[in-house]
Amino acid sequence: MKPYIICHMVSSVDGKIDGAALSSVMADGEYEATGSKLKGDAWICGRTTMQQHFAQKKPFVSVSKKPAGPRPVFVAHRAKSYAISVDTLGKLRWSGGDLDGDHLICVVSEKAPEDYLDMLRQKGISYVVAGKSSVDLRKAVDQLGKYFGIRTLLLEGGGHINGAFLQAGLVDELSLLVVPGIDGRHDIAAVFDGLSQAKKKAVPLRLKSLERRRGDTLWLRYEVARSKRAQIRGLLPP
Repeated sequence: MKPYIICHMVSSVDGKIDGAALSSVMADGEYEATGSKLKGDAWICGRTTMQQHFAQKKPFVSVSKKPAGPRPVFVAHRAKSYAISVDTLGKLRWSGGDLDGDHLICVVSEKAPEDYLDMLRQKGISYVVAGKSSVDLRKAVDQLGKYFGIRTLLLEGGGHINGAFLQAGLVDELSLLVVPGIDGRHDIAAVFDGLSQAKKKAVPLRLKSLERRRGDTLWLRYEVARSKRAQIRGLLPP
């Protein structure tokens, strides 16, 4: 039931993803225009990205402070398109279950407070509880496919959640807009961050397409190469 997962991102030539810095060297609307060609029926981001751009400013504060524990998937309603938030401890506050026309699904761990899930239900927000102390991404994406019918999921997060999906062997394709600019700062997030220090080999990719876009931007599409040889070498999980 796992959806096909495409990581769709914009980066500088040196792989940095600070949107504010890249805005001066990227043509308006390119990210959205290329993203629409991928025909995703859902997109997913981590807590930091959602907090910056979509959630309410003040975090949720639990009254009960009682962990929810294992819970069944709550489907507020089915929709044509979904916005998915990965929020391990249930910190993000939402005004409702609609995010720019996409139905909101929150993915949390069993450590999320019981009254946080109550709040989501009251606001008509769907949720998936997967993992004891951290979100089990493999289980979560399987449930997103099973209960919501999601077939193509666009991963549009920061470097760490992208890295977590890659580490879990869940990324099927990389769609990368490389804009004509160099960031150069050492403390800025890259497209993928936070992979295990034990991983000494690059994850192998196969070029799917290359397109020159407006303003000297390159649109690269790569498939993740899950060959048996790569699995044997420990580059990717099976």
